Amino acid sequence: MEPSIVLRLDTWQLILILLALMIISIMIGLIVGKKFHKESQVDTTILGSLLTLLGLLLAFTFSMAINYHGMRKDVIIQEANDIGTAILRADLYRDNERNLLRAEFKKYVDARVDYFNAGTDLEKVVAAQKLSVEIQQQLWDHATKFSKDSGYVIASMQMIPALNSMIDITTTRQYGNFVHLPDTITYLLFLLSCVCSFYIGYMFVGKKRFDWVMAMIFCLLTSLVVFVIFDLDRPRRGFIKLDQMNNAIVELKQMFPEK
Repeated sequence: MEPSIVLRLDTWQLILILLALMIISIMIGLIVGKKFHKESQVDTTILGSLLTLLGLLLAFTFSMAINYHGMRKDVIIQEANDIGTAILRADLYRDNERNLLRAEFKKYVDARVDYFNAGTDLEKVVAAQKLSVEIQQQLWDHATKFSKDSGYVIASMQMIPALNSMIDITTTRQYGNFVHLPDTITYLLFLLSCVCSFYIGYMFVGKKRFDWVMAMIFCLLTSLVVFVIFDLDRPRRGFIKLDQMNNAIVELKQMFPEK
């Protein structure tokens, strides 16, 4: 499924669009206000209500982005734990089988590191994921073959559940990357930001001199908060990434000392 236009655009592009729309909305508000605005005590109440609604929407969206970000971090740590457990359980086998499994696990760890390091390069992401699935199948084939050996009953009882967990968490991580803020919320956030900006221009048109400094500060601060929200929601690009969490998988390479 093709990603929406919101997901195709980089965060900085979205924020520039939002900032431009907010400034244009203020200017339109000034123009419309000159023709239709009449001083009223209700103005302050309406503006306060709009800004409160915008603040609530920003808080709600920020909370969603934080939750998604936390979920992705937890999945990476869980994947590292599951891989590490499976690698350790390879020691339950005799030397020949153990060495065979550990060689496959080493390639698998490299593939998972490549999966993260691929960043926004879709071809590399797909290639790393495909290689991971192939190695998973090889490990599974080895485990099922060894399970037929009566001497590996206990080892198989330990290894097969570990491989199951390792494979399942990979699927969870892969599809977790498809979980983003709904486009509807993004559009609503843009709309409400523009409506607030419009009303600021509309309401203050009667003043002797419109305070563009404060208006720009409002636009910039709102855009900055939205930028952080979108950046949290896009772990493969932007400033807020999951490099530190992914080190948990990179550190698994230490389980394969060079000879």
